[in-house]
Amino acid sequence: MNSRNHSILTFVIVLCSAALAVVSGLRLLAPAAVTWIDTLEPGLASRMLPDAVCAAIGVASGLAGVAVGLLGEAEARAAAASGGPSSRALRAAAVAVAVVMIFLMPGGLIPVAGYTFAGVVIVGVSILAVLLVRRHPWWGLASIAAFAGLVTWAIVRMRGAELATGVGAAFVEVLPGAVLAASHLLAAVALIAQIASRGDGRRGAFGTWVLRHRRAITIVAACCAVPYTVARLSWLTPWPLLAPGDLDLATMPMTLLTGLSLGAAMLAGGVLTLGLILPWGRRFPRWMAGIGGRPVPIALAVVPASVVAALFTAGGIDLVLSVRGGSLGNGSIVQVLELVFVFPFWLWGPLLALATWGYAMARRAGAASAGRPEARPLSRTAPRR
Repeated sequence: MNSRNHSILTFVIVLCSAALAVVSGLRLLAPAAVTWIDTLEPGLASRMLPDAVCAAIGVASGLAGVAVGLLGEAEARAAAASGGPSSRALRAAAVAVAVVMIFLMPGGLIPVAGYTFAGVVIVGVSILAVLLVRRHPWWGLASIAAFAGLVTWAIVRMRGAELATGVGAAFVEVLPGAVLAASHLLAAVALIAQIASRGDGRRGAFGTWVLRHRRAITIVAACCAVPYTVARLSWLTPWPLLAPGDLDLATMPMTLLTGLSLGAAMLAGGVLTLGLILPWGRRFPRWMAGIGGRPVPIALAVVPASVVAALFTAGGIDLVLSVRGGSLGNGSIVQVLELVFVFPFWLWGPLLALATWGYAMARRAGAASAGRPEARPLSRTAPRR
């Protein structure tokens, strides 16, 4: 990793860790200034420890994150000439702080992430259609027309405008909590990325196993999206799954659109997971104007996937605990099994982390064997075909 990217990681670590330390300090010294924290769902730490203890740990972990980030930057600069790996003590400290930050993250974030990603999918499809127009005008225009028709149908027939307004208002309410959770996630992932960038290239037995089986791991991870996607698609049939028995979806178009949108977001997440082993995850497709044919920067795939893996792991464990505790669902064995297996984030998160690690190792190994940089920066000019 070059010095600029390493400095960016350090900046993210210091900024997010300092913000967490400040918020946690306010919880201890001036709780009236952060009353919005009381409205957040309890996280893993809050389920087991008093609020004051969680706040104290938050201050300690935030300050430790700042210290570890700055020490990692100083060590990287000092070892720039020798290229040596980071010290074991620093690696252990970074991992410990990252785990604590995930442990302290607020709970109940999976629904927020689902609605957010559904919006990202809409924006992403629009951008891809524009890129397709520049390379293949007729196909691109047909795609835009089909997408515009789908959006019009959602707005007119499914009352999509009201749904967007309601979701937007709800998102504003949870925005402070979402920013707090994002700070936990970004700090934790950046800490791990910082020490990983200073590794000596040795994988160990487990890393070798992950690299050898990364395709199977990735496929199983992507399949975690199937149960929820199938359940939401069933809302288009007379036998809807995951819907209250007394609910007539035909008379509630916004509810139907919500379920279909979240199902589409989950399906897109599964497809993106498969990108870790498919060709377009290594090189942009040729039809993408301006960047088609160029290598996908490793960080462009690894960083978002790592953040999502951390979110899914923490959120999945939180979901399982909520189901077992009876705060989600009616506590019956049937519903517990239904929620755990239809929302398998507890499995998807760890598998996605392993798949992402395998992807990064494979890309770096390929770059090393080819004798070129890990991933060339994007150029403004498209390559010749």
